[in-house]
Amino acid sequence: MKKLMSVASAILAANCALAAGFGLYEASPRGNAMGGALVGKTGDATANYYNPANLTDSTNVSVVAGVTFINPFCDVDVDGRPQQKMNPGWFAAPAFYASVPLPWDFTLGWGNYSEFGLGTKYGRHWDLAGDTLETTMKQFTFNPNLAYKVTDWWSVAAGFRMSYIQFENFKEPHHGESFYFEQMRRTLPQYGNAYHLKSHLKGDDWDFGYNLGTTFKVTTNVTLGVVYRSRIRHNIKGDFNLRGRANTPRGWVGQHEDLHAGAKLTLPQSVTFGGNWDVTGKFRVGAAITWTEWSSVNTIRFRIPKYGYSEPLHWHNAWRYGFGAEYDLTNWMSVRGGYVYDRDPCNNGTTMLPAGDRHILAFGSGFKLAENLRLDLGYSLVMMEDSRRRVHLTRLDGVEETHKFEARNSFSHLVSASLSYSF
Repeated sequence: MKKLMSVASAILAANCALAAGFGLYEASPRGNAMGGALVGKTGDATANYYNPANLTDSTNVSVVAGVTFINPFCDVDVDGRPQQKMNPGWFAAPAFYASVPLPWDFTLGWGNYSEFGLGTKYGRHWDLAGDTLETTMKQFTFNPNLAYKVTDWWSVAAGFRMSYIQFENFKEPHHGESFYFEQMRRTLPQYGNAYHLKSHLKGDDWDFGYNLGTTFKVTTNVTLGVVYRSRIRHNIKGDFNLRGRANTPRGWVGQHEDLHAGAKLTLPQSVTFGGNWDVTGKFRVGAAITWTEWSSVNTIRFRIPKYGYSEPLHWHNAWRYGFGAEYDLTNWMSVRGGYVYDRDPCNNGTTMLPAGDRHILAFGSGFKLAENLRLDLGYSLVMMEDSRRRVHLTRLDGVEETHKFEARNSFSHLVSASLSYSF
């Protein structure tokens, strides 16, 4: 029983690690194409994400609905042996925003978007199938905001963030190990590759946080903004099941287990600084810098019946730098481009995500389809630097194996589209 509990603990640790290492910043096609540089001035209801203080610029009721499709992939080596390419397919990150001007210089806003997520998927029976086969994590934020124009040059805002998180993991525990005779405390090499097990873990949770924003108009053409997002402390609950068989001296023996599992996970707080400059009536530029406190998820603690477990992650705080520009080619078409440098916060060895510092090249365009209707499109190429890590696996006999894990040629495609309408 204790061995099965340890399997459950390891799987739950992996999913939580994924949340820590995979922040999502792709909130709209226009923002994606401009490297997220819409903090000082946004221009539509997506201000609910980029800086809710910018909602005070709205003069009409407006809505924005869109989606970003994301596909990460990379080449993988384990101990120098090439493996099947890591490619989990396409993930969809939908978003919806609305803004409603109110009397007395107030503006009400609403945003639905994802702040964390993605996942990994490796080939069946790969060399580290005991660490993971497939992991997905989905997180959605439901975010009402209230903005107030204090003066013609200063606006403030506050919002309530309702966060829903869901994770799912598949793996092959003790893949490739010989049978371990627990009563004799010895491994039996004649029963090699004894464990043909599959495990599945799935869990979810709701929790709450808040956000604050402010915008300063330095001149009529230059604006600065700051956004703070609080920590969110999730109390994740889920179910773990194990199915399969083991090759033993008594022949093939079936194994199964169904357990409840849980973990406390803190999503990190962050601060984003940004500025925008209307160089001319047709040309605009912006910049955004984000600091994220990934160290707040330094340790994950688990609750599993009859067995407790803590997983040290050792994430470090990281910075993200984004720059973008936008030019109106005609009165109905705009083109955009941007660049982002995103530091990897991960220190420990895990195959749950393709790690490495990220360089993002992005471009897009906007089209005025009608007087109050706009279509925005964007594409981003995420290039992740090669990473080499040591992954540790503990066998049933207690011996810890160390493997060299290398992720190369790591990329992600991001394709996004949205429609905006102003009433």
